[in-house]
Formats: sequence, structure tokens, C-alpha cells
Amino acid sequence: MDEQKILDTFGFNFKMYRTKLKMSQDDVADKTDFSKSYISNVENGKHNLSLVNALIFSKLVGKTLDEMLREID
Repeated sequence: MDEQKILDTFGFNFKMYRTKLKMSQDDVADKTDFSKSYISNVENGKHNLSLVNALIFSKLVGKTLDEMLREID
């Protein structure tokens, strides 16, 4: 899997799990102190986030990093 595919998969999965939990980007921003533009860039695969931030996003939606990196069929 190439770097862009990893970023796209993580972002897609985060957005999917976030919306299933009925969380808005504003909710995420309030809970993490990340800006809405940063969250949007992560969800759209436009930001290469750090491992620490990836863990923060994963824990927020109750998923492991492995689950966040799985491709959805």
C-alpha cells in the first residue's frame, strides 16, 4: 500500500466511524483541540498525520490503528 492510499484509507475510515457516532468535525475539534481544517485534511487524505495524532483520532472513535487502516470493501 502506498503512502497516499494509507492516508486516504485512514481518513475515509475516520470520517465513516465519526459519522456513525453522530460526531461533527466541531465535536472532534472540541475534544482534541485540532482545527476543523486539520480534521478535514486528515479525512480527505491531505495531511500526513503523526502516529500520536493517529492514535488520538482512533481512540476518539473507539477503534484500533489496525481497524483505521483496513480497506473497506
